[in-house]
Amino acid sequence: MSTAAGAERARSRPDDPLLVAKLVSPRIRTPVVDRPRLVELVSRGVDGPLTVVSGAAGSGKTLLVASWCATATSPGPVAWLTLEPEDDAPGAFWAYVIAALRRAGARLPDDVGEPFLDSSVAHHLLARVADSLATGATPVVLVLDQFEAVTSRQVHQELDVLLRHTAGMLRLVLLTRDDGSRWLHRYELRGDLVRIRNADLAFTEEEAACLLQQHGLQLPPAALSALTEQTSGWAAGLRLCALSMQRRGGPAPFEAPLPGTDPTVTGYLVDEVLEGQPPDVRDFLARTCVVDRLCPALADALTGRADGEVVLRRLQTANVLTTEVEQAPGWYRYHPLLLHVLRAELGRARPGSVDELHRRASAWFEREGLLLEAVRHAAAASDWQAATAVVVRRLGIGRILVGRETNQLDAALLDLPATVGGSMPAVIRAARALTVFDLEACREQVAAAEERAEDEAEADRPPLLASTAVIRAIVARIDGDLPAAESALAAGESQLSRTPEAGAHPEMHALLLSSVGTVQLWAGRFDEAEQVLRRGLAVSAGPGCQYPRLNVLGRLAVLEYARGELGRAAELGRAEVALADESGLPVARRTGAGHLALALVAVDQGDQTAARRHLDAAAASVGARQDPLVAAWVPMLRALVHADHRDARRALSSLAAVPAAAGGRSLPPWLADRLALTSALVHTERRDAAAAEAALDAVTPPSAQQVVARATLALAGGDRGRAAELLSPVLAGELIDDTGSQVEAWLLAARVHLANRARPLAREALRRALSLAEPERRRRVFLRPGGPGRGLLSAFPDLVGANGWLGLTPPVGSGTPGPRGAAVAGPVEMPAEPLTNRETTVLVRMAQAMSAEDIAHDLFLSINTVKTHQRGIYRKLAVSRRNDAVRKARSLGLV
Repeated sequence: MSTAAGAERARSRPDDPLLVAKLVSPRIRTPVVDRPRLVELVSRGVDGPLTVVSGAAGSGKTLLVASWCATATSPGPVAWLTLEPEDDAPGAFWAYVIAALRRAGARLPDDVGEPFLDSSVAHHLLARVADSLATGATPVVLVLDQFEAVTSRQVHQELDVLLRHTAGMLRLVLLTRDDGSRWLHRYELRGDLVRIRNADLAFTEEEAACLLQQHGLQLPPAALSALTEQTSGWAAGLRLCALSMQRRGGPAPFEAPLPGTDPTVTGYLVDEVLEGQPPDVRDFLARTCVVDRLCPALADALTGRADGEVVLRRLQTANVLTTEVEQAPGWYRYHPLLLHVLRAELGRARPGSVDELHRRASAWFEREGLLLEAVRHAAAASDWQAATAVVVRRLGIGRILVGRETNQLDAALLDLPATVGGSMPAVIRAARALTVFDLEACREQVAAAEERAEDEAEADRPPLLASTAVIRAIVARIDGDLPAAESALAAGESQLSRTPEAGAHPEMHALLLSSVGTVQLWAGRFDEAEQVLRRGLAVSAGPGCQYPRLNVLGRLAVLEYARGELGRAAELGRAEVALADESGLPVARRTGAGHLALALVAVDQGDQTAARRHLDAAAASVGARQDPLVAAWVPMLRALVHADHRDARRALSSLAAVPAAAGGRSLPPWLADRLALTSALVHTERRDAAAAEAALDAVTPPSAQQVVARATLALAGGDRGRAAELLSPVLAGELIDDTGSQVEAWLLAARVHLANRARPLAREALRRALSLAEPERRRRVFLRPGGPGRGLLSAFPDLVGANGWLGLTPPVGSGTPGPRGAAVAGPVEMPAEPLTNRETTVLVRMAQAMSAEDIAHDLFLSINTVKTHQRGIYRKLAVSRRNDAVRKARSLGLV
């Protein structure tokens, strides 16, 4: 096992030996030569941020640091992680690091999260890890063994960033064959790096003598000196020579040095280790070397014998380069040098048995539920029918499409020949084609798999057809094909109910429900979409379901917003974003729906900062090919924001981008209506009544939002009677879309009443609007520049004080408390020339910080007329600036 799936296994299977072997330091079972000079070097390095132990294979890097862990005093908990080439992906690497830190007892809060995609990780997750470590009570030592396996430049950069942002509370120890990473040099220049190189690890003569004594051997000084020189102090070479001497009964001359090259090591291992074993043990070693780690049951499956436990213990006790995995009793691993030699010898001496041994390993791993290992061994045997069948039988299609093992499974199946026929290989090809959006190839392979399903065993048909149903549902989601999606859901649920493995793989059902609910939402079938998505929310609570759960949460958030439920939309949107954050998902890999819902809510609630942040995140999340709903709504919302800021040019440009953003796909009626209403609003702001009317003509009647928009146009044109007539069914509750349209209707009604000088009616209408808006905090309609609410609030400042949720402070003289320092001591002389009614009206709006353009828009005046009134105000109040005019007017009780 070697993916970010390890973190998930750490939760669900904490005793998994394949995971334990990666997250614990090797147990030291044999006597170790006391090397205080090196232990002291490690201790000195751990006092600082970075220690690098580099040397050739068999030089004793791992043994040295493991000995330090066992004997020295660490400044804090020690987390150990043994890396493998498959751990090179950023998400996989950091999932294992977090699992290692947690296992060691490092202080990491539950909300730190962990990556669930192996290919990427978001920087904010690393920031949370760094912050948690930086604020810990004690430093944490992180040992990364076999660090040369990590070649990803991104991982190296991220590790550097983590180390620099933990306030000295992370102490990193790298064990590697290659210490040439560029980012290490910066630490070396600052004196923050301690290096222990090959030359440091080389045994001195005194240390070599101690090693030989542990094997019951003693050499004369000259022979000891020659042996140390010939082996260059190489630990593995010295130990191999000791084993050879033991077998031969005493010291023997060595004609050639042991520089550590493969041919030399191979020769010595064959001659001095393997040849010294009984034939049955050599056979055991040969048959079990195809796996990286083994237990007695796996050994018996590979050898066909029943003595696995006895032989493994004997090998470990006799120090035949075999060790038991600590904290996983009964699991063993061979030394990498021995493993390399055994595999080479197996391929040379028994080439015909290699494939059969891989098949046996694959079958054993499949029975144990270890899918990835089963696939890898079947692929190593070139048994592609078995490799694909295990994926399908174990419902592994979901793990190919989403989750932590996507890259690893894809790599294991990469060499699947096109000539291999049958339904199982066809399903795998379909899934792999879907991951790269080759929909034509995907459909072709799904059809081929279903045509040949009858050729499979009866027990294999349900998981096969469940797999094709999931793939069809996802393709239908991409196509926006509702009938195909609902057909796939029915077929998939039917087949999953007949598949015993289904309970262990909730991601399959979650993918079905998530995909179908997405299409239903796109089609405007809100009630059906909610039912399916709510089911998806319940199903996706299981392991491996993070991605479909993200999609479900985001879709539900958008659905609730479309129904006018801002609070519920925000709650679901925050849940989606929080899950994505905890999962270390970069913004570019998210669904975008959660951020979109939060942006929509923020706009309606007048939170411009949050609106911009979430709108930018939604735009960065997904392309139109994957998610036309988010892609189309983002420019519509941008247009609304630009319109609110009186930037008609950019608003129109954003609207023009909607068709391309949706991938050229026709918008469903409900979304097309929103586009038309947004267009009408922009044209109304531009005072282009004809264009606004044309846009509204495209809205599917009857619609309260459409009626309110037409009433707005009528009022802007001075036809108050027409506006009142249009608003009547909305105000009476005969035509209701959502609360938002009712709020705007009552605001327009208040404006009509105020224009008709019916202040009590205007005040009541405004009060009704505020009452309706308060539960969801719909501030935008009251606060946006030029909107109907700003002027009305100025006319009835007492309602501002009664509605603190607006976040406004009513002016002095309104009967409610004003801003601190507003009162002016002493008598104030009234202006000699009183203000006209129009000047007073303009002055009230100036006190509300409305611009001259906003005032002109609100009062249906030209901006030049507003400026003329402002000059009259300045002259009568004997001031020269706007702020002075407002301050003096408040002291006089004029506003």
